[in-house]
Amino acid sequence: ASTKYKECFGGLPIADGVKLRQDTIAYLDTFDPQSWYTDPVTSIVNGEYLTDGTPTATQDAFNNDNGVINLATEAEVDKIIAHMKSFVPGRDYREKVRLVEEEIFEKFPAQLIGNQAVDFRKQDGVTEIEESVQANLVERRLNDLLLADESAGRIKISRAPAYVGCVSNFSNFLDLSRKVLRNIELGVPAVVLSRSNTTQHMFRWTQMLLPLMEKHGVNKGLLTYAACSIEDIHKMFENCKDGAMYVTCSREIAASIRESHSNVLSSTGGPNTLVAASMTDEIRD
Repeated sequence: ASTKYKECFGGLPIADGVKLRQDTIAYLDTFDPQSWYTDPVTSIVNGEYLTDGTPTATQDAFNNDNGVINLATEAEVDKIIAHMKSFVPGRDYREKVRLVEEEIFEKFPAQLIGNQAVDFRKQDGVTEIEESVQANLVERRLNDLLLADESAGRIKISRAPAYVGCVSNFSNFLDLSRKVLRNIELGVPAVVLSRSNTTQHMFRWTQMLLPLMEKHGVNKGLLTYAACSIEDIHKMFENCKDGAMYVTCSREIAASIRESHSNVLSSTGGPNTLVAASMTDEIRD
């Protein structure tokens, strides 16, 4: 690799995993499950909550109802599309977005981990934060090189809105950091798409981000939450074709998305560690 590329790695912080666990348990001890019913998931455009949609139950990873989502009306979907078409971003929000990032990972990791644990019934949120605080710094440095290349005229960054298809696991690491923050800091608006299940914790981190963006002077138009049906997402694709769709999923789902939107960046079939006591036929398969 080039010298500049290699310099992006190393000198990384170490998160306090023990404290993360303690703080998360304390957050979960006071978590109110009814809050996901009384404060439903809903579309957010330019900081405005769109609440006219049809209330529908949300579900966790085991198909248990765990809250409410207001699926966007046709008029609300049109409002999202109009914003995507008309919003003109700047090209460099790095300093302000990194203040947002620093604050959310410093002050709110327990909420990020806890909400995911409630929604996905998963304990790896601590590992995510530990990896994020390291990977985020590396990817900031890479973004610095990317913007420098644009300033030098070597490349041009497309600033069409990026579609963010959240993944149930490692959402705080992959989606919050890589797909949203790294995009918006270079002036690429992000449209976070709701899911058919485990959509609550992605909406909650969007809710956390927006006030922090306002606090640090980041244009709220850079972040949209679309509480929509699959058909409405296809309508967005049709009206804003240039935006990249970021998704982490199976190869089959990635292929199905590409049938309706050609510009897809998908991480598929990543390596997952499997520990087995012996080599059985099932494990061999």
